[in-house]
Amino acid sequence: MNRCYLSVRLLNVYSHYYHHHHSRSLTTSSRLYFIRTLFDHTKEIVKTGKKYKEKKVDLVKLSEQQYEQLTPILKLQTAFRSVNFILGLMGIFGIISYFYIRQKKAKVEKEIETEFKPIWLNLKNFKEKAAYIYDYLFPEQIISKFKELTRFQFDKNDIICSAFPKSGITLIQEIVYLIQSDFNYEQAKQKDISDRFSFLEWPSVSLKELNNEREKYPEKIRLMKTHLPPIVFNDTFKKAKIIYIYRNPKDVCVSLYHFLKSINVDIGYTGKFYEFHESFLIDELYYAPWWRHVNDYYSLKESIFIVSYEELLKNFQPTIRRLAAYLGKSITTEQLDKLEQWCSFESMKTNSKVNYDWFKDYGFVKKDFSFMRKGQIGDWLNYFDINTSKKFDEMVRKKVNNEIQFDYGITSAEQDKMYDIYNKKVQQREQVVT
Repeated sequence: MNRCYLSVRLLNVYSHYYHHHHSRSLTTSSRLYFIRTLFDHTKEIVKTGKKYKEKKVDLVKLSEQQYEQLTPILKLQTAFRSVNFILGLMGIFGIISYFYIRQKKAKVEKEIETEFKPIWLNLKNFKEKAAYIYDYLFPEQIISKFKELTRFQFDKNDIICSAFPKSGITLIQEIVYLIQSDFNYEQAKQKDISDRFSFLEWPSVSLKELNNEREKYPEKIRLMKTHLPPIVFNDTFKKAKIIYIYRNPKDVCVSLYHFLKSINVDIGYTGKFYEFHESFLIDELYYAPWWRHVNDYYSLKESIFIVSYEELLKNFQPTIRRLAAYLGKSITTEQLDKLEQWCSFESMKTNSKVNYDWFKDYGFVKKDFSFMRKGQIGDWLNYFDINTSKKFDEMVRKKVNNEIQFDYGITSAEQDKMYDIYNKKVQQREQVVT
């Protein structure tokens, strides 16, 4: 073992971790790399150090023969001292970085307060505060990027997938990627979807790097993802190819509830389902109001591609043909058949590059987390009572553009029959009481 090998190794590991931590997104291959390697090597050093102490050797009186015999241990001791020194430097660097980041954050927060004048709210049962800006509620962790987001420059070579959370955006991302890459399945198997699409508002995504990339490669296709409404962005947003997917609000509510309940970090939710659907109805959750989100994107229908999650599932191939045409791509029947199989719910659920199981490794979510939970149309029937269903119907009727149609997994006639049966039962109970 070379002198100071371990210290150099640890320094390389730290550099590798630092690079990935500050890149646009963390790759699956770098998960916990630094922590695990640091632990393994430190354990080896400590073990050897104990062995050295047990020998009780007087280093001053070593003969040449003893020195040769103890050379490996002595080198490890030297490496251990070097590691302590390097870890000390890392600690100092960490403290300096902490205060620098804190100062920078304070400056950004002041700029945000001055320009956007957010109204900060503590939402019921949500762990993190929300900021009310542009008539929407946004999670606190993304607000620091608002100045950059409003100034970010888009162009005709950008493709943006957008949706209200838990409306099918991951499915449409995978489809868009494969169409745009001329069905390069091998590449799709190698890279996480979070590395193939830049999540614009996510804190670890550098918009500055995206701009630098555009300057170097002006014709390169940039793939992006966002849950933000169009009002956040400037007019160049409309230059991009925008694919917006929406879903019936009842299933969105159920899916979003389960997702937020499984999150351990700040954007998680701690309440019960009956409390969550009330928050949904009164527009008190992140990215709300849902209905305004749908309306605002629908107002751009002449220039963007809009599809419902339910239509995509039920009429996959005709919908994909329209999407391919929008992206300027042609598609064969054979390619469609393979794509449909690849993007089936069963396939997506077990695909480690799109199912976000790596969230578990970071402790972001609970161990029983499943990003691809059911993917069904009409799962709300297992959670909603009649009164809640009627409240959602009323919200849609009053607030959503009446041109937008929703598929709830049952026909209007079936739903009316369900309501009639309920009303008759209520009347019977009232008659018994009187």
